[in-house]
Amino acid sequence: MNNNQQYSRQQRGSTNTNPTRTYSQTKRPSRSKAEIARRIFFAKCIIVFCMVFVLGGGVYLLCRSGLFKSKSSKTSPTALSSLTSVTTIGTEAQATEATSEPTTLPEDLTGYYVILDPGHGGWDRGTSYPYNSDQNEEPTYTIKIANMLSDELKSRGATVYITRTDDEYYSLYYRVAEIHLICMDIAKEKGLLPFSEEREQELRKKLEDVKKVNDNSYDKGGMGFMAGTGVGDDLRELFEMEYKLTDVVFMSIHLNADYDEKTFEPVDHHGIEVTYVTDDSVNTYESNPKNQTAGAPVRDAYNGRPNDRNKLYAQILYDGIVKDTPALKSNMEKPVYTANWAVIRKIGLTGTLLEFGFVSHETDRGILQNEEQMKVVCGSIGDSLEEYFKQIQSN
Repeated sequence: MNNNQQYSRQQRGSTNTNPTRTYSQTKRPSRSKAEIARRIFFAKCIIVFCMVFVLGGGVYLLCRSGLFKSKSSKTSPTALSSLTSVTTIGTEAQATEATSEPTTLPEDLTGYYVILDPGHGGWDRGTSYPYNSDQNEEPTYTIKIANMLSDELKSRGATVYITRTDDEYYSLYYRVAEIHLICMDIAKEKGLLPFSEEREQELRKKLEDVKKVNDNSYDKGGMGFMAGTGVGDDLRELFEMEYKLTDVVFMSIHLNADYDEKTFEPVDHHGIEVTYVTDDSVNTYESNPKNQTAGAPVRDAYNGRPNDRNKLYAQILYDGIVKDTPALKSNMEKPVYTANWAVIRKIGLTGTLLEFGFVSHETDRGILQNEEQMKVVCGSIGDSLEEYFKQIQSN
């Protein structure tokens, strides 16, 4: 502030509270402009030096604290080594704990395959309740069961295939052809395909042709090389390949119904039924002329199916489901029995056709409509499959 400014403020009426200081400023000896400039320059240098010193010290301390440590790839190995070390220690601790007691790893279905076949679909509506109505139709239930069961089995590590994923019609032999094709894929993946690439392509084409026809009739070619009694060369090769796939099982999913022939009122039959095939049951069935398709080849009786495995599989499934859901215990004389449905008769896999109850019975129908109860049933099937594979491995 110069003298003129000070004077101006006083002239506007401001009170001078420090007359001594004002006097001294007005009486201070004058200095040359060069000296003033030099002093200003030195002051600025001192200020800059102080700022550099303070800022430099601050940066140094922050670097020492680790805030500005490099995140480049040069530091990655150290961080990775640290992480690996922690993981290794944890693994060693778990391994020590696991081996300190004679316990086994949890059982699951990892490495196993399940092929599911939801019965009926499209114009083929199967059973229903009430009788011959469009309510509570079998194919609607079977696809829901297949999807729910697939989720359960996949959660246990199994690889699951489903022959029908929509409400369309697929003939019995379409389904059988699809099962054979799936088995060829699995066998090839596992290195168990027993024939040449040329023979593989030949069989695949024949099976695809059956699927294109999508009809159960012999005269239209819907049965393909699977028509007739006994087993022809093509089917024999597929059977022998599938017998070796002991880690693969098949299940066809269906519902039952029973009505009085006159009144069409439900008959008091309820509970699940599980069917399977054996050589004896198939040969007995095929030897009856009424079960022979007109024009189809009639061959000698065939023996070689996994009879014991089929029976064991069916019984374990029934016992497991009934154990956890007693209301599904069948009141039929033989709930586990041999039958000769084409879908299990024309394949070499361990397989079964499982009737998940009578849609015509109130109790069974209530279970089928209850999602939580069906989850229990699917869980029981998962347990049963684990038990089945465990017994197969031990033999």
